[in-house]
Amino acid sequence: MKINLEQLVGLRHWLHAHPEVSRQERETAKHMRGFLEKHAPPDEIILLDGAGFAAVFNGAAPGNTVLLRAELDALPIHEVNRDLPYLSVHDGVGHKCGHDGHMTILAGVAQTLADRPAKGRVVLLFQPDEEAGTGARGCRDHPDFKRITPDFAFALHNLPGFPKGEVVCKVGTFASAVKYVAVRLAGKGSHSAQPETGINPAFAMAELTLKAREIQADFDGKNGYALIVPIFSQMGVQSSGVSPPSGEVHFTLRSGKGEILEAMWCGFADCAETIAAGYGLAIEFETLEEFDETPNGQIAFEMIRQAAAAAGIEFTLIEEPFRWGEDFGELTRHYKGAMFGMGAGMNHPPLHDPEFDFVDDLLEPSIRMFTQLVSGALLQKP
Repeated sequence: MKINLEQLVGLRHWLHAHPEVSRQERETAKHMRGFLEKHAPPDEIILLDGAGFAAVFNGAAPGNTVLLRAELDALPIHEVNRDLPYLSVHDGVGHKCGHDGHMTILAGVAQTLADRPAKGRVVLLFQPDEEAGTGARGCRDHPDFKRITPDFAFALHNLPGFPKGEVVCKVGTFASAVKYVAVRLAGKGSHSAQPETGINPAFAMAELTLKAREIQADFDGKNGYALIVPIFSQMGVQSSGVSPPSGEVHFTLRSGKGEILEAMWCGFADCAETIAAGYGLAIEFETLEEFDETPNGQIAFEMIRQAAAAAGIEFTLIEEPFRWGEDFGELTRHYKGAMFGMGAGMNHPPLHDPEFDFVDDLLEPSIRMFTQLVSGALLQKP
């Protein structure tokens, strides 16, 4: 396996210092294409949805198409790691999920493909908008994705809280189904000295927030976990004399099983409508983000286990899906594939923490893992 680790670390640090949030990853994609064209030129670049693109490396003879995915986007989280020499140059934006590392890993895989495989082809997908839940679907639905149509698709995610460099995987749901929804309530404004002349949404919002815990309890533990979390609310103005006419509150619903999530959402929406009607409020819902669960197929799971053994990397089988959402399921529901984790260390800051930084020590074992996985996938029967 031939890689230039120093060069890759430099790439990762540049990406970390120049983060872009979902749907704005143009410069990130441009930099990645430039790096590949200079240091690991592909046979073809296929432009996909948004800033997304695929780098194609053709083998000497026809065979399987193996797709590996990395994410382009960062998060709207302000970086607090002031001692980093590659600190984010954009206030309020940071690579706090490790996508800078994931992109760099695929760049390292590209370096190993200087000598093309004997047969088949490897496609490196640099996908936008993962954090918004729309990127994988947008790339898959793009007309030019038909030129890829993988036989196998794989992705990884760094995982704080697991031993560093350890592969983590399971069959079935790897990452959870998630629904992020806004509930908007409209009433009637009034002077706060005469609240009876208006319809203030505050008590309905408070009641719904408390009811969320009861609804969660009704579904949690029934063949899987269930979670409802209030994450944002807004109402009124900072004026003592104004009773507000409207307000909104946002919730994130999660479960490892899509059917549990859907049933919980139906119960929650019915409850919200009942509460709104009781206060004489109009109500509307808007789904802002949605992730279906990410399924791992049995065949792809076994390929990951075998690749870890061949790469000399410890493998841990987990029983429960991760609670976070991941849009890679938009690919594994249509193609044979799976997602796995790479442990980032037991005491490493968690994902989406303002102090999080990708662990550069994961680059080499992750590239080695993908290289073994690609080699095995190219030999599989499609």
